[in-house]
Amino acid sequence: MALTARDLDRRGIVTAGAVILAVTLPPIWIVRLLKGGDVAGSESNLWVVAPLALLAGFAIGGHRAARRRPDMPLIHATAAGALAFAAVAAYTIVRHLVAGDDVTAAFFVRVALLGQIAVSVSLLGGYLAMRRSS
Repeated sequence: MALTARDLDRRGIVTAGAVILAVTLPPIWIVRLLKGGDVAGSESNLWVVAPLALLAGFAIGGHRAARRRPDMPLIHATAAGALAFAAVAAYTIVRHLVAGDDVTAAFFVRVALLGQIAVSVSLLGGYLAMRRSS
């Protein structure tokens, strides 16, 4: 049996994606606002909050998406993570272009690797929700 777009709970995916963004973005923006001028190589320890917020947000959102559709938890967790990351990646690319920052192949590789990590963490959140419900 093939999966079709009709099988997906779009509202659940969008809601979980919004949860990911709501948990992830505010701490990152606050750290960027407070410590955005740090000199490369001597950044504040407060920057540790940004990756922690990213990991927590994607795990929580993946968990939420999976709980909403216990019959297809991993697909929904992955879709929510991919949707949220697509929004973050689009914002990041546009911000770099507008600011005149370098948008090189290395930049796109970093974005792609971060996407893989983010979606994997979302999938992990979905897996934990699936395990908890069984």
